Amino acid sequence: MKNKSLWVLLIVVFIFFIGYKYINSHLEIFYGLKADYYFKNNNIEQAQNFYEKAFELGLKDSNKREKYINSIINSPLTIESQEKLIKFIEHDIDDVANLKAKFFIRDIKQEILRKYDENFINNAIFNKKIIRWGNNPISYSFVNKNEAPDYFISEINKAFNEWEKALSQELFFMESDENPNIIIKFEDTSFSNSNSEKFVVAYTTPYLNFNELKNMEILFYLKNPYKKYFTKNQVYNTALHEIAHALGFMGHSDNKDDVLYLSKNSKLELKDSRLNLSEADINTIKLLYKIKPEITNIKNPKSEYLSKFVLGSAKEVHNEKISEAELYIKKAPHLPAGYLDLAEAYVNIKDYQKAIKYLKIALRKADTDEIQSIVYFNLAVVNYYMDECEKALYYLEKTRQIKDSDEKIYLLAEIYTKESKMKQAQKIYSDLLYKNPQNIEYAIALTNTYVLEKNYIKARNVLKTFFTNNPNEKTNQRFNSYGILKFGL
Repeated sequence: MKNKSLWVLLIVVFIFFIGYKYINSHLEIFYGLKADYYFKNNNIEQAQNFYEKAFELGLKDSNKREKYINSIINSPLTIESQEKLIKFIEHDIDDVANLKAKFFIRDIKQEILRKYDENFINNAIFNKKIIRWGNNPISYSFVNKNEAPDYFISEINKAFNEWEKALSQELFFMESDENPNIIIKFEDTSFSNSNSEKFVVAYTTPYLNFNELKNMEILFYLKNPYKKYFTKNQVYNTALHEIAHALGFMGHSDNKDDVLYLSKNSKLELKDSRLNLSEADINTIKLLYKIKPEITNIKNPKSEYLSKFVLGSAKEVHNEKISEAELYIKKAPHLPAGYLDLAEAYVNIKDYQKAIKYLKIALRKADTDEIQSIVYFNLAVVNYYMDECEKALYYLEKTRQIKDSDEKIYLLAEIYTKESKMKQAQKIYSDLLYKNPQNIEYAIALTNTYVLEKNYIKARNVLKTFFTNNPNEKTNQRFNSYGILKFGL
């Protein structure tokens, strides 16, 4: 009797499995028919929903694909609809629907650039990403203001006020010592190279934790290499330039009329006159704050466009980055920033040998511990990508001796993982996750080390703890690959 019941159960399970496989294999057709029904009855929202489901299952019917694209194009241009269009064209099926999506994206880009007629937004990319603040007002604070003459503080404040006015108060600035977004520091004397006309008045450094923007730091020098204090106008002009960087625009303009023109920050102006923000300066920052950032400080900041709708394809972005970096080097060969940018551009296309070449030049040009630390860290990362773990550890130790951070400690764990030193890696990931229980990167990295060891119980426990601390992350698609490991959590 027991054997008979077991066989019945097995047959039922088998029939259920076959039925599930059959239905699943025909879902694309079912969703497509359902979508056509809603489309015919002018229920575009529901039609798009079912076309999208069919698309996720590999929709190849050209007629239905075109209806899907029409449903998106004729809907409001939200960030979600833009993401659907980008995802659609990345499948790169050569049909009318794909062509229509590409033309639509091109037309939107032209419309956006007409709205912000003069701009140099293509130079905004930082590490292949858009970086900007998500909050408004944006706070700033002076760290050692007592070491600077009073006019330094007043001129920098005037520069913030000028940006606020120029941006039609779309952005506001607030001086605050409580977790400021922008930190302003002062040091005594700038450096110069053999060409004494050129020197740095100030520079801006972003501090990140993966894709989280922690703060921007502007370092102002008080005196030029001749030990003379910079004038009011030089402080004001430089502040206008550096505030734009601190807002997230890490590139430069190649137009001499713009405040963000490179030489405005690297060459002594013979005329000590006050600069004005150009239309292009203003439009560039306005447009930057319409683009959805990949690096920012809050979740889901208000945005109107995806970067690909404004900047174009990855190839276009890369070419712009190369051109800008080469121009930077030509105008300021003694500064390390241009070589760092050029190295970054080559990392983005995985030409690591060229990246190392320019990073080593940047290291020779580095004039401060801060810059050296940045270059050493980048050298560690590139060597890690190349599986040169010994060299990566060498450069990582160098950068950590100057200034340590969670990001650098995380890279150490990544190197240990690559070297199959799982115990050391797990200890570091665990410590980082304990300090930062909301950090998804640490949770995934730690889980993966246990999966690699086939220690699925510990891997599941990591996920369970993370989901307990962050219940909203349960539906995050990044965890889909864990399948049964996350079942019931």
